[in-house]
Amino acid sequence: MTKHHLRLLTPGPVRRVHHRVARPAVRDLPPAGHRILRFAEVPHERHLTQRLKAILEVLAGRRPAVQIQSLVDDALFARLSAHGPLPGLRYRVGDLHVCQPSDTAIETSTTLITHGRVHAVAARFELTRTGWVCTRFHVLAPRLGPVRRPQPDRPSVA
Repeated sequence: MTKHHLRLLTPGPVRRVHHRVARPAVRDLPPAGHRILRFAEVPHERHLTQRLKAILEVLAGRRPAVQIQSLVDDALFARLSAHGPLPGLRYRVGDLHVCQPSDTAIETSTTLITHGRVHAVAARFELTRTGWVCTRFHVLAPRLGPVRRPQPDRPSVA
């Protein structure tokens, strides 16, 4: 039977080095009793588009509102779950435009093409203790009927 001998990789005595782990500052920690899921980075444009599409799927009735409960705040969730599904809504989402007015807020806008009409979609995401959640979501529908411009009471002087 062969005997195996272990030898050190370093020629001298082994010295153990302890490294400190970087921890968030105390002011960044939530109040006691709250659990942090993760410190979230700014989401990529692709993730924001996926979240907007998930909200639109709830409005179209193809997805239950419970599936997006963690992606939206409580007020928006109540509004989306109270909103009835829009039957037969087929749409195509355009390019996403992203603006970050502060470190804890992201505002997005895009177009929604449905039945030959173009709608504007605007959303706001805010950083909370559990990550980025959508706090505002608006689909701005085009005006129906002819656009009437106000007529001045008297002609303008040129």
